[in-house]
Amino acid sequence: MKSRNLFWGLFFVAMAVFVIASQTGSFVQISVLGILATVLIAAIVIHSVLRRNFFGVFVPASFLYLIYRQPLALPEISFWLLLLAAVLASVGFSFLFHSRPHGWGCCRHPDMKRFGKYEESGDDNNPSARASFSGSSKYLHGDSIKSGQFSCSFGSLEVFFDEARLSPEGAEIYLDVSFGSIELYVPKQWKVIDDVRVSLGAVENDIRLPRPGENAPRLTLTGSVQFGNVEIHYV
Repeated sequence: MKSRNLFWGLFFVAMAVFVIASQTGSFVQISVLGILATVLIAAIVIHSVLRRNFFGVFVPASFLYLIYRQPLALPEISFWLLLLAAVLASVGFSFLFHSRPHGWGCCRHPDMKRFGKYEESGDDNNPSARASFSGSSKYLHGDSIKSGQFSCSFGSLEVFFDEARLSPEGAEIYLDVSFGSIELYVPKQWKVIDDVRVSLGAVENDIRLPRPGENAPRLTLTGSVQFGNVEIHYV
């Protein structure tokens, strides 16, 4: 905790220095909104680096490029090409470097709101969560989950099923991922059926041995992934 406080303390001190420096030289062209956006984006990028959330690194960095292109006389690149390159880099790095949440298995935290926007609705057995421009976690505790909806755009969302139970008929979970990533942590005894539509993205399903039996709790995944990825981990 002390090291974390030290890190963020130094971050805000550095941002204070940046705010002053931004009013000198070529940086004077940057508006107050541009400065505030830089502080927010920098916080998202640093937080994402610590969690190895590559969508939270490359996509916000593309917005920084737009903010500083003119003051730093950087080459002019189409916004959509820049965003496409950021998404492709995020997908590539997500394949190369698989992330795991820090402290998994030793400590749990309640559902958190971090940077960006995070919303929840539904009940324990029909949960719903939406994250955008944020890295968020959702811990499920339902005793008979029947359905659920989880959406993520320009960020990451972790959903933990290890302390939940499915209804006898199983459960259907709808996923909507665009320019982001969702990680599902599922009991290894469950049977997961992947019916997710993928467009310029990926669904990664860890291999388990032995495989679950025919009567195992059934979790069906539907929805779509566009410019993003879904990772299924068994715990």
